[in-house]
Amino acid sequence: MPKKEHILNRMDGLITFTGSFWQKNITMTFDDVEFNYTTGNEDGTGAFILQAVRPNKIRSFDVFSLGGTNCYEDLAMITWYMDKNRPLPPGDAFDKFRQIDYERRKAEGFPRPLYPSNIPTPEATKEQQKERLKIGGW
Repeated sequence: MPKKEHILNRMDGLITFTGSFWQKNITMTFDDVEFNYTTGNEDGTGAFILQAVRPNKIRSFDVFSLGGTNCYEDLAMITWYMDKNRPLPPGDAFDKFRQIDYERRKAEGFPRPLYPSNIPTPEATKEQQKERLKIGGW
């Protein structure tokens, strides 16, 4: 049985999720992954859990929840994280990588985001935000 993994590769734009039963993990570009959500029981239990659709004949699903309160929060977080042109999402898990990520994006001239969003994604500090607006903006 292969090791079952969920991997979000921000720099290469790849997502890895589990294959069905004994099948190998599936790696796809983020742009090609289809997401779905559960509908739950009659009483709504288990509803709105994010799933990745496996590209197989029966179109089975892999639960891809990040622990958010619903599929919308999880997908918003994944999309924000996978957009390497945006700052890293909020949360202390990313804090030790923020400065390195900021410097990489600054060296690239703060390219425009890869995926449209109405959610503002400011830099970690006001000084960084001013620098981004001065150099590249968006």
